[in-house]
Amino acid sequence: MTIRNSNAKAHFPGSGAIAIAAIAASLIANMASAADAATSARMFSSPDYLGQPVAFCLEGDRGCGKPAATVWCQRNGYETALSFARRSPAAGTELRFADTGNICTSGNCITFSQIRCLRGTQ
Repeated sequence: MTIRNSNAKAHFPGSGAIAIAAIAASLIANMASAADAATSARMFSSPDYLGQPVAFCLEGDRGCGKPAATVWCQRNGYETALSFARRSPAAGTELRFADTGNICTSGNCITFSQIRCLRGTQ
């Protein structure tokens, strides 16, 4: 009488190497996805603060362009501003400073048409 083990598995030459290669490829893809998730950029058109357009400068002319855009990005959960564009606001539009939330009253205020923010490090 011959007894056979029903749990025995067939062995195919090279099948272990194929499985290891597939696992390695999957791990690499997952690491790339995790890196992409940790680093993300987003473009905001017509950014606002407290419902009003963001002034292009920080209050007291403590920095215009990137410093003001970066403060706005940080208030919105991002680390820094990657890029930005400015525009003149419509007449009578009140703008808010990103750093203080105060209204720009100088009459010379301009605003951002867009800000691109970065979350994570590249």
